Amino acid sequence: PEEIVVAEPAVPTREPFWGYMDLALVLGLLFASIAAIVVVCGVLTVAVPAWRNDPTPLLLPMQLALYVFIYFCFLVVFKFRYDKPVFTSLGWRRTTIHPLMLAVAGALLAVAVSALAKLIHTPQVKSPIDEITKTPLSLAVFGIMAVTIAPLFEELFFRGFIQPLLSRTFGVAAGVVLTAVLFGGLHAPEYSWAWQYALAVSIAGAVFGWVRARTQSIIPSTIMHGGYNMVFIVALILMKYGLHK
Repeated sequence: PEEIVVAEPAVPTREPFWGYMDLALVLGLLFASIAAIVVVCGVLTVAVPAWRNDPTPLLLPMQLALYVFIYFCFLVVFKFRYDKPVFTSLGWRRTTIHPLMLAVAGALLAVAVSALAKLIHTPQVKSPIDEITKTPLSLAVFGIMAVTIAPLFEELFFRGFIQPLLSRTFGVAAGVVLTAVLFGGLHAPEYSWAWQYALAVSIAGAVFGWVRARTQSIIPSTIMHGGYNMVFIVALILMKYGLHK
């Protein structure tokens, strides 16, 4: 008689497939990368004293180096450990929402967050952004990065990597909120740890997280993030070069 082979049920793929050990690995590699960048920049400022007062020539290379390191950290986890592509794994999937609509939504979110910040009496504090945008060139470089590269890699890291992991453990809503709080807290040092700024950034992060969860893609949240940052870049330009004329 023929032998009957009973196929075992397929084990469902865990979503996301990475775990907290992978998170620890990425964070460790990232901290080491940041330390290396700081050391290199310190050596360069010693070698070129003019860069101490105007770090503009270092600004773009530093940022690009950081983003290359972030990608390398993800590559170690996804490609070398799981043989998975980086961007697709992190949620870079096509969406049917028009990019212009997403950019406008991000800009409107920036206006709403700014109104809320005014209602809760957010103090005016000196930010490192003021120092690195002292010249038109440095402002232009910063502005380009703030609406393109920075939103992409922040969304890859927070909404692409951390939020799905927390959502798997605590549920989607908690994952969105926890990631948003972490997002706001990591931005707090830029604003002298003023809680109003951290709250405002956390609210924006929660909206980005909700959009990412609903669409199952980080493309919409990335475009919204870029539109959100664009409003503040335009406001900074007007404050420095437009309103006083």
